[in-house]
Amino acid sequence: MSASRKIGLILEPLDVLFFRDGRPFGASTRAGGAQPLPQTLAGALRTALLQHYGCDFDKLAASTREAGTGHRMNAGTLGELIERSGSPRWIAELEVRGPWLGRVACHHPKSAAVSGKCACEVLVPVPASLHMPKKSREGPLQSLRPLVSRAVPGWSETPQGRAGLRPLWSCDRTPGEPASGYLSPQGLRAFLRSADVPPGERFKGTDLMDTDHRTGIAIEPDRLTAAESLIYGASFLSLKRNVALGTQETKYDIVFYAEVAVTPAAGESPFAGIKTFAWGGEGRRVAIRATVPFPWHESESNGGKPLLVLTTPGLFADPSRPAILNGHIVSAAVPSSVPVSGWDLARGGPRPNRFATAAGSVFFLDQLPQNLPSSLSDDDFDAQQGWGCYVKGTWTDE
Repeated sequence: MSASRKIGLILEPLDVLFFRDGRPFGASTRAGGAQPLPQTLAGALRTALLQHYGCDFDKLAASTREAGTGHRMNAGTLGELIERSGSPRWIAELEVRGPWLGRVACHHPKSAAVSGKCACEVLVPVPASLHMPKKSREGPLQSLRPLVSRAVPGWSETPQGRAGLRPLWSCDRTPGEPASGYLSPQGLRAFLRSADVPPGERFKGTDLMDTDHRTGIAIEPDRLTAAESLIYGASFLSLKRNVALGTQETKYDIVFYAEVAVTPAAGESPFAGIKTFAWGGEGRRVAIRATVPFPWHESESNGGKPLLVLTTPGLFADPSRPAILNGHIVSAAVPSSVPVSGWDLARGGPRPNRFATAAGSVFFLDQLPQNLPSSLSDDDFDAQQGWGCYVKGTWTDE
């Protein structure tokens, strides 16, 4: 991709949103309630741009099927197909980062840029190595660190050739348990510089969003009557508005935040004519507005060793580690995988099932690999969609 510039995007739902996970859906089951995945946002943004710039979707779908390159296509080939369909080629080169949850102060002016600052504060999933006091005890959140001594019974029996990795350990005598939820920018900065995280900088998922459960029934297409025994459930995501978070008196609206990198061919304001777009299932819409990109904080080494935290799920050939980090990982905190599927609208068929490494995964390294890219995903196509975004921090042996 040629020289590009980054644009921040605030995505404010106009209604509840519906995102499915990778599980099958049918009668007597409940679907939805999942967090949006990078490929869902990348597809929705690209579709909105194609619609705005006059794409002939029937022609694009036919050309895509004729190309026969599978569900993955490089930007050059896709750019040619988009150009043939009446839209500018730069849409194929769009690079997406996110989505993340964010908070916007209720009194904040809704302008593109205010005093050169981002109008949104990003809230990232709690790193998997972060623990909080157990049984509602008070105290800061502390991070597990690679244990210097390997004198842990059974640790030498690590599976799949992973001998040599160090266990993550806490030397604190206070009983702890894995933390969950989301960190504020201040909490993330504390974690990245290997400091304790104040408890007020962590928010539970229920502080930021609710789940709206609904029940429906299938309709007979010929008679337009309720189908017998075909009852199903659907869960919709509802972001909270006008809420106080932590100890702050400021009230916030919870939104989604994303970033896009565009080439100079996109012009100064490529999203200027787009006010809303459909995102997720059932045609639910979100309002979109541009802002100054969020200032991601990354800790200086200061004599410590590097660590990387996934802020979006990552797609890797080995779900436990990105290929680019092979040979550099000392320890890792990797929670359960995220099932990824979807429907390819252009080709009219399902995408293959895959499993992504969850956001919040932490990789403790001995040193950074050379030429570390902006995404940890093994594949350039996945990186362009926003999988494998990360921030850098430091850790020290004790």
